[in-house]
Amino acid sequence: MLIYFLFWLAIGITLYTYFGYIMLLWLPCTIKRKRRHLTAMNQNQLPDVTIIIAAHNEERYIIPKYQNTLSLNYPSQKVHQVWVTDGNTDNTSEILKSLQNITLINSPQRLGKALSINKAMELVKTPITLYTDANTYLSPNSLVDLVKLFENPKVGCVAGQKKIRCDDTDGLASKGEGIYWRYESLIKKLESCTGSTVSGAGELYAIRTNLFKPLPGNTILDDFEISANIIYQGYRIKYVHQAIASEAGSLTVDDEKKRKVRIAAGCFQALVRHINLLNPIKNAEIAFKFFSHKVLRWIFVPPIIIAIPFLNAIILFLNQSNSITYTLTFAAISFFYGMVAIGYLIRHSARISSWVTFPYYGFMMNINMLKGFIRFTMGKQSHIWDKAKRKTDI
Repeated sequence: MLIYFLFWLAIGITLYTYFGYIMLLWLPCTIKRKRRHLTAMNQNQLPDVTIIIAAHNEERYIIPKYQNTLSLNYPSQKVHQVWVTDGNTDNTSEILKSLQNITLINSPQRLGKALSINKAMELVKTPITLYTDANTYLSPNSLVDLVKLFENPKVGCVAGQKKIRCDDTDGLASKGEGIYWRYESLIKKLESCTGSTVSGAGELYAIRTNLFKPLPGNTILDDFEISANIIYQGYRIKYVHQAIASEAGSLTVDDEKKRKVRIAAGCFQALVRHINLLNPIKNAEIAFKFFSHKVLRWIFVPPIIIAIPFLNAIILFLNQSNSITYTLTFAAISFFYGMVAIGYLIRHSARISSWVTFPYYGFMMNINMLKGFIRFTMGKQSHIWDKAKRKTDI
């Protein structure tokens, strides 16, 4: 019957999206194991780098971020900081004006991050440009680790690892985000091992400056837009696990939901704009990875995880023999949704088991993906970033 086919198809798509794709990437990586050993670069070989930081109401982070940038293990005369403000209503602009050896573009009007980046890029004269966020702190060797991979002329972008600072006092939002980014980092690492990853995370990635294309003003996900443009030009995107950008997680589940809905709307905008990434004739590797890593997770899985328990229940109702297989699958699905329900009830608690965090956060992400789809199709998602509060914001 059709109901059985739909049920197992839904199970298969979900398992492939979250586990099967990783296994397909992991197998060739274990066989390959041959890494191109890059020779250590001396100080004279390192290229000049411009670090671009867009800031909106970031007064709490400006000085720590500035000091973090100065402390990077990279020749100071080769690091150029460009800060661009975007309609600040706090003391961000005043603090930046007091700093030395930076270039400041002060915009009193709120234009959005995409246009802010465009403004900053007009001033960049260095061969490499690095993008990072004001509330993100970089590991000491991150800049060197990223730049080294540009020795390969086929590499157009190098992304670092996003890491969520989390401890026992953090709530479900931070812990869930931390688990998600460890999982996402594993995928990017395996994708990079097998050729190219699909995109970099906005907290830390570098590009060849000459590959930058001005961003449309209404762009929601600037990091994906920049990454896609580099892929179109025939270059690879590499991932460096040891180059770390760390930040605090969202303060509450509600803050994280708001952030995820905006990102989800940006995902659908990116899909519409860059549907050509799915063309296997142009680039079979990227088409496969984009479909497996992004499209399945954005479009197929969110409605599927809602449909699966209903399909299973219908099968049990129709199956007069009370098949042990479908009874066990229903029990497993019920356990998962039970953990989701518990997670919802205790979402504001600090001490939450991973048995609860992973199901609840995963389910929440998929629900927010559906909400983001609705907001995108109705044209209600602004490209202006509405900041989510993070733990260190209060």
